[in-house]
Amino acid sequence: MKNQNLPVSPEEIQRQINLILKGNLPTQVLRPASIGDGIIKLTDVDIKKYLSVFNQEKEKYSIIKFVPASGAATRMFKEWTFFHRNFVPGKDFYKRFIKKHQLNTFEEEAEDFLDNLAAYAFYEDLIEILLQNNSGFHQLDENEQVWQAIHYILSDEGLGYQNNPKALILFHRYNKNDKKTAMEEHYVEASDYAKGKNDVPELHFTISPQHLNKFDNLKEKLSQNYEVNTGFSFQKPSTDTIMLDINFNPVKDEIGNFIFRPGGHGALIENIQDLDADIIFIKNIDNVQKGEKKSDTLLYKKVLGGILIEKLKKIHQYLRQLNIEKPAGEALKTIENFARNEMNIRMIDGFDQLDNSGKRRYLFYKLNRPVRIVGVVKNTGEPGGGPFWAYDKNGIESLQIVEKAQIDFSDTKQKEAFEQSTHFNPVDLVISIKDFEGKKFDLQEFINEKAGIITEKSYQGQPVKVYERPGLWNGAMDAWNTIFVEVPLTTFSPVKIANDLLKPPHQ
Repeated sequence: MKNQNLPVSPEEIQRQINLILKGNLPTQVLRPASIGDGIIKLTDVDIKKYLSVFNQEKEKYSIIKFVPASGAATRMFKEWTFFHRNFVPGKDFYKRFIKKHQLNTFEEEAEDFLDNLAAYAFYEDLIEILLQNNSGFHQLDENEQVWQAIHYILSDEGLGYQNNPKALILFHRYNKNDKKTAMEEHYVEASDYAKGKNDVPELHFTISPQHLNKFDNLKEKLSQNYEVNTGFSFQKPSTDTIMLDINFNPVKDEIGNFIFRPGGHGALIENIQDLDADIIFIKNIDNVQKGEKKSDTLLYKKVLGGILIEKLKKIHQYLRQLNIEKPAGEALKTIENFARNEMNIRMIDGFDQLDNSGKRRYLFYKLNRPVRIVGVVKNTGEPGGGPFWAYDKNGIESLQIVEKAQIDFSDTKQKEAFEQSTHFNPVDLVISIKDFEGKKFDLQEFINEKAGIITEKSYQGQPVKVYERPGLWNGAMDAWNTIFVEVPLTTFSPVKIANDLLKPPHQ
């Protein structure tokens, strides 16, 4: 172990071990954010106003779209993989198997599953491979056909989708010669709204190093049809985290070296730190719609961008005043009202008793930080986090995105607060990471390290305890200024399982 080239410092390893030993520190939520209490519901007039702001002002700002895209499609094909591994020939095996194991994403009848294959954008590619390898495919019984189809979808003998990132999977078919991957759909979106003063849309994907060649190849192909500057980055090894075994000792390999694992999507805050842009749109790789069905998405992205631009102009104006003009009286009260009513900032106890100098310092401290405008949709039971009023790392009430894993459900009040949530976080953010002088903030200063999550994973068949860094839009943005805005459900159509591609937004 002495000769191991550690990705993180010994002090950081000890810090992570201590966090795992302490266990989860639940986030204390006060109440769900709701319309009129932390969430803005836009009127038609508002929509027109902010759309106009974005369209008129965007050329003054550098803009980039940031898409986390490193995840493989393992979860997407989880049940198909289970069926593929456990199949044995036999009459009606398919129906008995899915009933026994409650594989709900399969259709009840084998015929329906096979018929539905034609609705997937990758169908023609699959059939071509199937017939090349098994010309008698159509003469097989239904059980064998299902297995063969899944085999050539998942395995490297066929499409290889089991080990591919979602970004590289064909999501949408427009016609025989026009089929788009999730990655290409983000090109379509970026071409519409991720273009600022540079005049060329900017797009950035975080990916895994082992997939770089595949991404580069697709990028080269897409460059023939899209003028989009595209960058890739990897999650940094310095953000990796340690694993502990059941005895709370670090897991080591056969020669005694510590074994590390990626620290979760919260590690990507460092990738965002490296971006050089005034406005950054953030969206998950699998949340795209087909064709005209993305019209609401394109509209509301620009609307959220317009809100950010309007707020930034006021923030920067007020920060300059606080820094140079030393406002007092009504001028200072105007800034305070903006902070309270438009930026949802809560003041420390005793703020009203501070003199003008103290109020100016505190308002400067609270306004001079990264800003995020977050689209939220009505809660329809999707797993994941939502908008809440909670305590930040300094114990001040603030708007936060809180995941289910951060809640202590043994606490009745916390459980009730979470269950009363009316809105959901679809990962639809527009952010600013520069201050009023155009310098980038040090985003590490705004992370709540206590918001990391301790989870149990499996390593070589054995249970291990793992520390996951504070989530990218949770604890990693804990001390950011936040505005939640209700957006339509039509902007949220994630592909978590393969069958989601059969839903209307993708057909």
